[in-house]
Amino acid sequence: MPDTVISGVGATPVGKLAGATAWSLQAQACRAAVADAGLELAAVDGLLAEPGYTQPVIDGITPHYLRLGEMLGMSPNLCGTEVLGGASSVSMVQRAANAIAAGLCTHCLCVYGDAPVSAPGTFEYGRGDDATHGLFGAVGLHAMAARLHMERYRTTEAQLGAVAVTARAHATLTPHAQFREPLNLEAYLDSAYVVEPLRKYDCCPVSDCGAAVVVSAARQLPADGPAPVRIAGMGQAHCLAPMLDARHLRQLPAARSGATAFAMASVGPADIDLCELYDCFTIVVLMQLEDYGFCRPGAAGAFVAAGETGPGGSLPVNTAGGLLAEGYGGGMLHIVEAVRQLRGEAGDRQVDEARLGLVSGHGLGLNTHATLILASTAA
Repeated sequence: MPDTVISGVGATPVGKLAGATAWSLQAQACRAAVADAGLELAAVDGLLAEPGYTQPVIDGITPHYLRLGEMLGMSPNLCGTEVLGGASSVSMVQRAANAIAAGLCTHCLCVYGDAPVSAPGTFEYGRGDDATHGLFGAVGLHAMAARLHMERYRTTEAQLGAVAVTARAHATLTPHAQFREPLNLEAYLDSAYVVEPLRKYDCCPVSDCGAAVVVSAARQLPADGPAPVRIAGMGQAHCLAPMLDARHLRQLPAARSGATAFAMASVGPADIDLCELYDCFTIVVLMQLEDYGFCRPGAAGAFVAAGETGPGGSLPVNTAGGLLAEGYGGGMLHIVEAVRQLRGEAGDRQVDEARLGLVSGHGLGLNTHATLILASTAA
């Protein structure tokens, strides 16, 4: 999609933000992204939003995007809501790119924002009928995937811990990260289990945060704006009947989503300079490294433990710290970070000669997955 780019990014602080609401965070991130693109809000004719978990998709009869658009003073040609769990942010960008390619809009805002730290209990939900049998919340399901990976490939707890330690290593270079304190393997192994084998540091935090990007037709951008980042490839794949699918818990839909994105971009795993992988739990990073083809099955644990995904490694992963350390941004912070890296704007954490990045979104009960391959246009 040579004419479809990410032209602007914006994000709020991350963490516990006293007095912030999901609405205020979304509006702040949107305004920042539009300004970063060198545009005025009046020029933006698309709005796609993920409400976050503290807000309903529809409040009474009012869709979430309608209220947000009213707050921003928008009258777009395209609007909508995306609800694919952690895959929503990447999917919104894909939806915007397709709409622009079809001529339905020219500049589309894609936004996530939530304040779950201020709304205790937001993530305390059961998984439908499964909760009756004790499978309560996302951590239980991902713990099952982790245990299966350990039994199949002899993956160790220390290798899971290496993912958490690496996330903190990146976050120490990220001024806005929620958790910048270094983490070592000893402290990881001393932490309590949440659902065995997943410990405290295997699980991402909740965060108050807003993040947004503007997807644009490149030909409609001001000449003096920042270098846009080209959307080179994208893919989606889903597993909607998980207990009837023998691959569930063994392989993520990332394997199919990634194949589509690589083919569209005419590149392969060896061409990627950095990854921003959705990391709600450490096991998901290992599974994605394997399912995308960066490592052979069962080899990702040793790959991370050897430092290959850390600062200066052969494949830096989650260069701002990811969900595990930068903070929970619904997956939109992953896109923001990829754009900053590909523009060369990441400061102390900048990856040398970053030209091609992969961003993933992973959601719900390991059901949904979306992939972006982004390319630098900077000189």
